[in-house]
Amino acid sequence: MTNADRWHLRGSVGYTYTGEEARQLLRRRWDWASQETWFENDAGRLLAVVTNGDRAMVMSLDGEGGPGEHLVDPRGAGSSGGYLLSSGQVDSYADRDTVDFDVACRAVAYFIEHGAWPAEVTVEGVCGE
Repeated sequence: MTNADRWHLRGSVGYTYTGEEARQLLRRRWDWASQETWFENDAGRLLAVVTNGDRAMVMSLDGEGGPGEHLVDPRGAGSSGGYLLSSGQVDSYADRDTVDFDVACRAVAYFIEHGAWPAEVTVEGVCGE
């Protein structure tokens, strides 16, 4: 495993997560009412998950403000609210731009282990800021 393949919580380089540990952490953080989680690898790539408990917005970015991608649900219709950000802001997202929370947890675990998304998820590019 190279340094670029090691993922930790953003701002904390003391502990590196395996995919399974990251999946479990996302579940625990929801239980602790922490709905926004940011991972970062040693190369500066970011992986963000914001959940309302049922669905999750999952993004990977090539660094702060850089280009990236997010998981989508092509069959998602309508929108969902209750996505509490660490800033205190509560967002709503189109269901097409989010996935089931269990799918998000499995996809994040796979991404951390393999550096790519699993075949069963749909990914779309996002622009940097």
